[in-house]
Amino acid sequence: MQSIHQNPTFQLLLSVTEELVVEKGCHQTTLQDIIKRSGVSKGAIYHYVKSKDELLGFVLRKRLDQIGRDFYQSVDQGNQSLEGALKAISGALGHIHDPKDITNLIFIYLLSKKEDPAIAEMLETLYERSIQNSQEWIEVGQRAGEIPATLDAKKTAALFSILTFGVRVQTVVSPNIKAFTGEDVFQVMYDTLSKG
Repeated sequence: MQSIHQNPTFQLLLSVTEELVVEKGCHQTTLQDIIKRSGVSKGAIYHYVKSKDELLGFVLRKRLDQIGRDFYQSVDQGNQSLEGALKAISGALGHIHDPKDITNLIFIYLLSKKEDPAIAEMLETLYERSIQNSQEWIEVGQRAGEIPATLDAKKTAALFSILTFGVRVQTVVSPNIKAFTGEDVFQVMYDTLSKG
């Protein structure tokens, strides 16, 4: 049976939501806009999600999942060196310093609505998934002998998630301050993982 996340209609909803957020921003994009642009009825949308905010959360999840696919594709292509695998991840994070990047816009929008229990749960799930993905990537590197086995994969994964989410906040709050670049993120990750 096909997951709703693989369903073409659901993927259309995600794509249309991304387009509208880029054009109008998170606050100005409405469910009615999504219905009009996608051609999907309100009832059909509610088959997949409960709200626009949940749809935005799925867009973030899709982006996070893409970073994981990029990593594993790089490893599957024989790029098992620490530097090569990190370049695959940091390439996917290349947009982290763009205040208009959809991932940054949606993350900050949802963060501003954290008092809503459903959004708080969504953010917590995304954060935990980010840590879990990073931990899995570190463990792949440890099994390949590229990352010291003595490194605590879970704590290091949490550190990297804090770092990347922090850079996202800084990018949106103070977009003119580029004190910590994408290359800096890569270097911190590389130094931490290579020295264990």
